[in-house]
Amino acid sequence: MEYRSPLAKSCWLLLLLLLLPSHNHQGQVLRQIPPTQGIQEPPAVHLSNGPGQEPVSIMTFNLTKITKSSSFFEFRTWDPEGVIFYGDTNPKDDWFVLALRDGRPEIQLYNQWAQLTVGAGPRLDDGRWHQVEVKSLDDSVLLAVDGEQVLRLRQVSGPLTEKSQPIMRIALGGLLFPASDLRLPLVPALDACLRRDNWLDQQAQISASAPTSLRSCAIESQPGIFFPSGTCAEFSLQDLPQPHVEPWTFSLDLGLQLAAGSGHLLALGTPENPSWLSLHLQDQKVVLFYGSGPGLDLPLVLGLPLQLKLDESRVLLSHGPKKIIAQPPMGLDSLLNLWVHPQGRLFLGTLPGETSSASFGLDGLWAQDQRLDLDRALSRSQDIWTHSCPQHLGNGSNTTH
Repeated sequence: MEYRSPLAKSCWLLLLLLLLPSHNHQGQVLRQIPPTQGIQEPPAVHLSNGPGQEPVSIMTFNLTKITKSSSFFEFRTWDPEGVIFYGDTNPKDDWFVLALRDGRPEIQLYNQWAQLTVGAGPRLDDGRWHQVEVKSLDDSVLLAVDGEQVLRLRQVSGPLTEKSQPIMRIALGGLLFPASDLRLPLVPALDACLRRDNWLDQQAQISASAPTSLRSCAIESQPGIFFPSGTCAEFSLQDLPQPHVEPWTFSLDLGLQLAAGSGHLLALGTPENPSWLSLHLQDQKVVLFYGSGPGLDLPLVLGLPLQLKLDESRVLLSHGPKKIIAQPPMGLDSLLNLWVHPQGRLFLGTLPGETSSASFGLDGLWAQDQRLDLDRALSRSQDIWTHSCPQHLGNGSNTTH
């Protein structure tokens, strides 16, 4: 009779446990994305095509050949709102959306069995890679995050092979119908990266468009906002938090982390006259211009807060402990009238018609102490990073991908 030592038995028991499928607390097997060490992985795909709702890639599947009804991927973002993927067999009466709202997963679906919007699970806008799986099982849709089932919707679906339309489309990072057709509106654009993805049944896939994203996910990034040279964003002053009334005051705060080149940082004005008051980046200085007067400058020190504050009689620019004041003898009445002008604007970055070499990164942008979201801008360049910023300039961070 063969004798095995206690140590050998322990090793066999450990091996047996490792080979068993993992289960969650509800007893359901959850997919583990296998490691790919030593295998050349496709690069991660950035999910944004700019400020609109155009997806970066579209795949089509023949549902009559489907043998697997689940999709999984890894996902990373600092953006709290936007579309991860959209799927449909008919955009009018059979569609599905997985998105983020307030940083948490949200499912919207519309079909003959159910029409609903539901959010669940942890916040995913922490800049870490998260594993996500969406699965259709009998009449249910399951959502798992990092190996844990966070949502099960029952009586909301039927077998994929029994759909009235045999072709399914899956769109990454966008929608295939107007955003206004969503059950609960959101901003579709999502500053995020996706990798190690597997969609439904590869043998049933008919076509897949090449990704058209504008960014590379290979650049080391951090939370923030980044304006590559030549980019701009525009806010209506009427859409911003409004000035205090008595006494009249308005403030803008920028957390300037990166800067290079020369050109406009921001301006207040109208589309016809965009530079009533402006801040420039120039020779490692921040320069304040008001009207036709000479520029006033402060040495640029990255990492120190930059604040522009207006009241009824003066403009105050603070950069860390240093300050400069512009106090026109005729007061600021013409500038303050911008807030009642229907075309009053806050411009960020390059002004319309201007050539600029300035690029800069912010860890935040605030008006009246309220954070501004570039996705809510009246308009913006498609190359702006709305919720991330390179850790340092160079290595392609100042160009599109």
